[in-house]
Amino acid sequence: MATTSRIPDSNPISGHVTDQRLARPTDPPPDSTSRRLPAIARLAMVLEILLGIGALFGGGQFILAPDGHLIGVPLKSLAGTPFHSYLVPGLLLFTFVGVAPMVAAVITARRGAIGPLAAFAVGVTLMGWITVEMVIFAGLTSLFWVFYLVLGTVIAAVGVSWIRTKSTRSGGWYRGGL
Repeated sequence: MATTSRIPDSNPISGHVTDQRLARPTDPPPDSTSRRLPAIARLAMVLEILLGIGALFGGGQFILAPDGHLIGVPLKSLAGTPFHSYLVPGLLLFTFVGVAPMVAAVITARRGAIGPLAAFAVGVTLMGWITVEMVIFAGLTSLFWVFYLVLGTVIAAVGVSWIRTKSTRSGGWYRGGL
């Protein structure tokens, strides 16, 4: 009885040895090579970008006009708060609720491993921002606060769901690092 052994094929371009028995043409490509982000990642990106655009605009307006005239918010709205102008709130809004979600969206787009954690952090940051704002400025605009509080909750929930989805799969869609 003759024994035959299979010698792995060598790839002439890369020099890597491949074993044709392991790679069948009917096997789907692994998740990590898929070009399309999972739906939950795309949802996180859309929500983060929408939030970031609004906060960059609003924070920028407060930075450019700390008296609030560009947005039509009077300085008297700050009565009873630790702020004398909208400059500091504008800087905080621009940075933490504007830039941070955009960075999180870029991390997700680049398939960073911390994308789900970044989405969760954005949601929690927005919930904290709105909660502090509600405590400082109780008034007619509370309907906007409720909307953004819900948006922050949804973004955080997307991050948690995404983390759980990712942890149940072996070899996620992401690559290591940021």
